[in-house]
Amino acid sequence: MAEKVRALTKRQLETLKQKLLEEKKSLVFSDQVNATNLELSKPEGSDEVEQSITDYTNSHLLRFRNREVFYAKKIDKALKKFDKEEFGLCTDCGEWIRFERLLARPTAEMCIQCKEESERDESGSFT
Repeated sequence: MAEKVRALTKRQLETLKQKLLEEKKSLVFSDQVNATNLELSKPEGSDEVEQSITDYTNSHLLRFRNREVFYAKKIDKALKKFDKEEFGLCTDCGEWIRFERLLARPTAEMCIQCKEESERDESGSFT
């Protein structure tokens, strides 16, 4: 049986909140919500090779932007949990998530045990 994890201290909560704010601040594309906001280059009069390179580059820019927008939403969701005093609680079992896990992944919503079980269930559904 897993050992019971204590609630996070005020200092730990402040450390984690600061980490989330710093991560959000470091995002490059987080304020660009849709593809029209992201200036994608479309060279006129270019040959097929140049167009192919441009398409490839634009595809990667969109992928990176989409990942960042998704992560920014996860950060915002985690920050809202501070206001509700729910930050650090596992959404599955309701127990406290270890500080070390949250320090490594501050947007984590499940304790390690529940996350591992969820991943086992998920991988089992593909067989």
